[in-house]
Parts: sequence; structure tokens; C-alpha cells
Amino acid sequence: MSNEELDEIKAKKEELEAELDRIQTELDSSIDKVRSDVSHKLKPSEIIKQYPIPVVGVSLLVGFLAGHKPKRSSGASHTKEGFTSLLLSELKKLATRKAVTAATDYLDEFLEGKKEDLVNGVDELTNDKA
Repeated sequence: MSNEELDEIKAKKEELEAELDRIQTELDSSIDKVRSDVSHKLKPSEIIKQYPIPVVGVSLLVGFLAGHKPKRSSGASHTKEGFTSLLLSELKKLATRKAVTAATDYLDEFLEGKKEDLVNGVDELTNDKA
């Protein structure tokens, strides 16, 4: 190989390394931006601003479930009052399970959407550079 060919190869190598550094820097800044966007959107105050009615509903349900205690009476398990108390207790348990399931499903969908946005953003960034 001649010196000219070696110089061309070195120049091409340096050019490729510079391009890789630039892509890495852009990816880092893009990931940092997405991370800050996600952390901003997951702040409780932002969630309340975006979904005020569901948040009020959930807080009322949690307050009811946490604050309502059934009356306890001795030997009342076969009476109407005992049945009502048992029924209310079971309904609270069921409502709690449903609320937790709904909240976790919503959170899973929300985070999956953010994950797809991040992947699509990285794909777009890498495709633009290719």
C-alpha cells in the first residue's frame, strides 16, 4: 500500500470516528430529553393537572375504603346487621381489587406508550443519520 492509500484510510477512519461520536452525543441528549420528559409527566402534580376527575374519583374511593370501618357486634354474624357488615366488607375488598387493577393497567399502558415513544425517537434519530 502506498502512503496515499494509508492517508486516505486514516482520514476515512477519523471521519467515521467523528461521525460515531456525533451520533453518540445526539443519542445521549435525546435519551436525556426523553428521561426528563417522562419524569416531568410522572410528577403527581402533572398527573393531577392532566386527569383531575379520575384522580378525584380514586382519592374518594381510597378515602372511603380507608376510613369506613364496619360496626362490630358480638354474636351478630347471623343477624341482618352482621350480614350487612360482611357484605359491605366484601364489597370494599372487591372495589379495592378493581381499583388497584385499573390503576396498574392504566400505568402499564401509560409507560408502554412512553417506551414506544422513546424507541421510535431513537429509531428516527438513527435512521436520519444512516
